[in-house]
Amino acid sequence: MSDFIIRHYIPEKDLFSLSRLLTEIEAVDRDGEETSEEFLRSMVNWPNFDPDKNVWVAELNGALVGYGQVLPRSESPSTIYVAVHPNRRRQRLGSQLLTLALSRLDASKHYEKILIYANGHNEASIAFLNHYGFEVTGTSGVMVAPIAELPQADIPSGYSVRRYFELENLNPDVVVQALDQCYKDQVGHHQNVTSADRYMKYYGMDGIHLLFDNHDKLIGVCVGKPEGKTDERGTSDLVDAPGLVKEDRQRGYQHFLALAVMNWLRENAARPITLEYWGDDEEAIAIYRDLGFALVNEQITYQKELK
Repeated sequence: MSDFIIRHYIPEKDLFSLSRLLTEIEAVDRDGEETSEEFLRSMVNWPNFDPDKNVWVAELNGALVGYGQVLPRSESPSTIYVAVHPNRRRQRLGSQLLTLALSRLDASKHYEKILIYANGHNEASIAFLNHYGFEVTGTSGVMVAPIAELPQADIPSGYSVRRYFELENLNPDVVVQALDQCYKDQVGHHQNVTSADRYMKYYGMDGIHLLFDNHDKLIGVCVGKPEGKTDERGTSDLVDAPGLVKEDRQRGYQHFLALAVMNWLRENAARPITLEYWGDDEEAIAIYRDLGFALVNEQITYQKELK
């Protein structure tokens, strides 16, 4: 067995090396993970991202070869991420990093459920998670639509799609309500949302689209971010998949809500559009295909009960 040195992550010291490690992993696994230094630098502002307690790196001969993190949450599932360089797999390093993350949660006794994600094509990751007692609980994915002419959104009579800036009262509480109710119980989304600050800061307020029914009740949300995604395919606009209140999720409203956001993006530039979804069912994914999106990456969400 290799003599790995596992220690806590030190952002000031390790950030550049971690970006390089994750980039090399992504080149092989094609999981759609963000690996830039800018993204890694932003992680230090995440809730419960505590390098001294919750984040580890593994070294071999002075080079980073593994990474593990846990984001503890008491009101929603905690998440774990473990990554090992392809040349250092099957040497129990992943097991060591996962054990550290699980031990961190076990020690606190405050956390009941864990989520972890694996590429649907990564057989080694799937076998690894099955071995540790994780069970499939949902999927997430990335889809891309090429530059093409778009039809106008056919919004049902009495319904309206309004941008946040078009509301009479620009109260962020309406966005909090949308995020809390329209993605309720969907795996991969925060539950019991009390703040939209990070969401609005990341996506910007310009592209937040809200769906109101014929009684002017808020029932849906979808957001677009111009030039919001950069990967090996280049730069594309980004759409966060539509969220709808439970009673309206099976009515196909994702079609016109996403299309309204896509048309808004195309008003300014002709770029491919990337759509990211978490916890959507097969019917919703079929709607996205009908809009011209093709699946480029799928992640399987695994869950483990701690209590």
